[in-house]
Amino acid sequence: MVALGVGTFWAGYTLATWGYCLIRGYNVPFTALFHSTWPGTQVSQQAPTGGHKLGTITGHANVTNPAQIAAGLGQ
Repeated sequence: MVALGVGTFWAGYTLATWGYCLIRGYNVPFTALFHSTWPGTQVSQQAPTGGHKLGTITGHANVTNPAQIAAGLGQ
């Protein structure tokens, strides 16, 4: 009886997960839900070479977070 309950719960969870994937527009086949890992997204873009220069913050930096401004941290 316990095995039947666990199996029913597992089947319901799997169907609910698949339904969620369909609603959200994820391209997950139903059979992929039974795999232990899902394949990652294949990316065809190369990372930029040379890195990204972040620059330097000098002097007073402006704070755009309203919570920090209200707390007096952006003054």
